[in-house]
Amino acid sequence: MTVCPRVWRVAIVGVLIISAFVNDAAAQADSVNEQRVKRMRRGAGLRVGTWDVRGLSQVSGARVNEWPMFEGYFQKGLDLHLALENTVSVFRREQRITRSGGIGGGTIEEKLTAYVIPQFTSLKVYPFTRPEQGFEPYFTGGAGLTIGVDDRENSESGGLLGGGGESGVGFVAGFGLKGGLGFELRFSEAFGAGLGGRYQWVRFFGELAGERTYRGLGADVGLTYRFQY
Repeated sequence: MTVCPRVWRVAIVGVLIISAFVNDAAAQADSVNEQRVKRMRRGAGLRVGTWDVRGLSQVSGARVNEWPMFEGYFQKGLDLHLALENTVSVFRREQRITRSGGIGGGTIEEKLTAYVIPQFTSLKVYPFTRPEQGFEPYFTGGAGLTIGVDDRENSESGGLLGGGGESGVGFVAGFGLKGGLGFELRFSEAFGAGLGGRYQWVRFFGELAGERTYRGLGADVGLTYRFQY
């Protein structure tokens, strides 16, 4: 039996149309899955921890007080194992020293407070898990700009805490790098907790409280929230 060429053409067109529908459906399914994964990795959170800054100079007799490091972050999912994290953190170091007021008697107290405010963009890698799993180890590394705030009070010219300036607030810009690892533990689809460690290095273009480089190891713990839409 001979098949009419027209029948062949109709059959081929039909196969092409069916193939197009199948491919389109598969592409839509991939797109839906991709969007679902990205949504599951989207989130935000707050962390608090320590930053053991090493190599800083210290005036003899000065009292040093350091606050914990506070950090907020927003995370954007990229795929099953990758996310992009934007963070803003604040580290505060204060030095105080009391000295004689000279001929007039009394005492003069100098206070020098340095705020280090890194703003990093980091790639976060979950090498072993998928976003629906409750326990997820991760590695992270990133870079970004840093703002330093120099706050001086009652510092006379040539004061013991350095700078030789009067009371006031100054700003200095810099940049930094960080790398670390940790894990996240999810209590529900939305809420969880995290624990991590890092090495953080910051370099300023000028001096912040007499220093240009702040570097050291740190650790933090925090709460996480995964967006539900």
